[in-house]
Amino acid sequence: MKTRNILTTVLFTTLLSFGSISLTAQVANGTHSDLFDYYVMGDYEKCYDKAIKKTEKDKTKYDSEPYLWAALSLMRIHEDPELREVEEYENAVKDAIKIAAKFKKRDDRHIKKEEPHLFGDNQHIINEIKALAIAEARGFFVQDDFRKAAYYMRYGLRIDEEDASMELFKAVTDLLSRNRRVGLDHASNAIKAFEKMAATGDFNIPEEVFPAFEMGFIHYTKYLKENDELSEAGEVINLARKLDPENKKFERLADSL
Repeated sequence: MKTRNILTTVLFTTLLSFGSISLTAQVANGTHSDLFDYYVMGDYEKCYDKAIKKTEKDKTKYDSEPYLWAALSLMRIHEDPELREVEEYENAVKDAIKIAAKFKKRDDRHIKKEEPHLFGDNQHIINEIKALAIAEARGFFVQDDFRKAAYYMRYGLRIDEEDASMELFKAVTDLLSRNRRVGLDHASNAIKAFEKMAATGDFNIPEEVFPAFEMGFIHYTKYLKENDELSEAGEVINLARKLDPENKKFERLADSL
């Protein structure tokens, strides 16, 4: 097994041990009862197959729900030691993340048209998938493969463009893979969002995305420090400490500046 796969499995198992991922999660307020039935019966392969076919049919290809069932089924398939070895599902995690990004794109269309949509009622699933994107990115990040880390964070951010933690970690992967302009844009957006949270006291990071929050602030501060932007680095880590004052990693990094 490759090192990155080992790291991803360890991170995924850690998420399970902390209860971040619910094995009983289902799509809430959906209308595709056949997909619901396959899923609750544990026939994740059939659920995935039927969901993908719905994304290709003229009648249902613009529905966002089948994409969410497909992504959810792939996550369950990945959890099965035997199924994850099947060639068809060897990229189950990557495919789940990319399909979830397509779900968000189509669900946004429903929102704009003021039609029934699913994103708000299914944050539990959204957070699961974001956690997988973060885990994949971290697996590459610790091996200094920042381009591949950025790849996973790009799709992870597409799942929830308003998530400042995801955007800051995405910024770091971009900056370290020499995509400076895009990285700085993401960093600026994320920091502004966090500053607003700090000012209003509206700070609540789901535990599934906490690793992105923590790594984003730590490595963005280090990036600024290494580029002799000490004043900016101090401002960033002080913001992190204001948001999470008990975080010892933030405290040690602030003391090192």
